[in-house]
Amino acid sequence: MIPVEQQGQQPQPARQDHQDHEDQRPRLGRRQSQRQRRRRRRLRRSRRATAFATLVLLALALSAVASRPPSSPIAVTVAGTLVKVRRHGGSASVADALRAARAAPHDGALLAVVSHRVLDAHHDPATFLVDGHPALRASELESGDTITFADGIDSVESVELRETPLEPDGRPAVERTLWRAGHAGVANSQVGAVSGEVLSSTRILSATAAVPERANVVALTFDDGPNAQWTPQVLQILQDEGVKATFCTVGYATQRYPDLVRLEHDRGHAACDHTLHHPLTLPSKPRATVEDEIFGQADKLEEILHESLHLYRPPGGNLSPLVIEVAHQRGLRVLLWDVDPHDYQRPPAPVILQRILDRVRPGSIILMHDGGGDRSQTVAMLRPLIEALKGRGYSFSTPVDEPPAL
Repeated sequence: MIPVEQQGQQPQPARQDHQDHEDQRPRLGRRQSQRQRRRRRRLRRSRRATAFATLVLLALALSAVASRPPSSPIAVTVAGTLVKVRRHGGSASVADALRAARAAPHDGALLAVVSHRVLDAHHDPATFLVDGHPALRASELESGDTITFADGIDSVESVELRETPLEPDGRPAVERTLWRAGHAGVANSQVGAVSGEVLSSTRILSATAAVPERANVVALTFDDGPNAQWTPQVLQILQDEGVKATFCTVGYATQRYPDLVRLEHDRGHAACDHTLHHPLTLPSKPRATVEDEIFGQADKLEEILHESLHLYRPPGGNLSPLVIEVAHQRGLRVLLWDVDPHDYQRPPAPVILQRILDRVRPGSIILMHDGGGDRSQTVAMLRPLIEALKGRGYSFSTPVDEPPAL
């Protein structure tokens, strides 16, 4: 047996050993923490040293730039006058010398043959010589150079002989009925090669004037479309009956239903500008607004149809000299009507039909609507109208079509 004293003394070395390990752990942690703090301090010192060195180098560079003497000007002669020219970026150009001498050479312009408006402001550029050698405005100079220049010369465009059409006249400024178009004439004209302005003209074939339509021909016109519900029904009836009509479309509907506008065109119907937003007070608006409304819708239609437009119908038929002038300026004939059944008020179909039949005559332009509201009554009376007019011996045309021969 082991003596009791030995049993009590045996565990003591183990407790001591355990205590030594516990004492070592804090010491190791403290050493690691000290090493990390030392590394951080060295890193901070290194960063501060780098920043300081950068600032020193920047200050030295700025000092060198500030202490560098500015480029000294050079002396040159411009058109006999001695001037000093500052150098930019170490050099001076002909343009710098011209500015210093306050010389302003100008290019020669090309002028129209009749109006003398400027067609090309730089047609004949000014020329420059440096010490007798051709130069440009950007050419670099040296001290002592001599610069001379010559202005460009204005000139009138050349004239060429062309056959030009003589447009038939006779149509009124505002068309309320159909007109039988006249025939264009031909002239030999001297025209500006660039401007096309006519200097002189000799008539070869005289034009014949347009005359009012006297035959049994009428035009059906539809305003305020296209409309997704009513326009397709109108188009189907017209196709069934073999009739061509005119569609006066507004911009917001054209933007929404361009495919219907294309369908109208593809089936042979005429397109007409009815403004962008249908403003009934357009005659009271300033010129800029009138142009925006008329030109804007014309642009939309020509973009969709890929051909020039020829007709304009004012909203509500409201006109002023300015509205007519702007439409003609765009090359648009102003189209009104002489038969208005007031179908926009949505009376019953028989009422609309009777109003038209009571007022129609040879050359009539009939106003109806395929947009702007409920057009069910207009659609309902359209086929009976066409059949009734055919029964009276009428045929159908559009203001841009050649009417049937007399």
